[in-house]
Amino acid sequence: EPASVATDPVRVNDTAYDDVVVAAGAHTARVLADAGVPVPLKPYRVQALTADAPAAELPTVYDATAGYYVRPHPEGVLAGDGTEPVEADPDDYGRDGDDWFVDAMDDRLRDRFPGYEPAVERSWAGLCTATPDRDPLLGELRDGLYVAAGWQGHGFMRAPATGAALADDVLGGDGVPAFDPTRFDGTEQFAIAEGMIVE
Repeated sequence: EPASVATDPVRVNDTAYDDVVVAAGAHTARVLADAGVPVPLKPYRVQALTADAPAAELPTVYDATAGYYVRPHPEGVLAGDGTEPVEADPDDYGRDGDDWFVDAMDDRLRDRFPGYEPAVERSWAGLCTATPDRDPLLGELRDGLYVAAGWQGHGFMRAPATGAALADDVLGGDGVPAFDPTRFDGTEQFAIAEGMIVE
């Protein structure tokens, strides 16, 4: 269960702090809403799977037309982006890969690697978070209240830089102006777009 956050002064579970960072992934919007701080952040469901590798050496592939990726993985291949462009409930979503997704990826792997007969090892689903401009919310929202969320599925790759930038911001730095969460008022309406769209 996410912690209870309040503002003025910033409090977490009734204890006051000088600064608080909310980096609760798909729960971030709810945690902040409970504190009366709206943010334009929507969780959405994505899917991936692992399968045996084809006999030939496998390149990393991103198909911008069909919107999927395939890359080498210790179990063979990792393939994914079964993005559902609808807001998901972070407390109640299907964690297993859907049959339609597994079937679609099976077809794509066969098409991409002629002669390959994929054997799916496992499939799963997780949540990513979207923002109106597909850039993250990173920085101070209110005096002493910071946020780090909205990475469109790429947060794990950006985590080291995110941590360093946010720590610098909390300690009085300038943050990352392009990701300033106050660029929105929190009431924006927007459609979810998957994180790997090439524009």
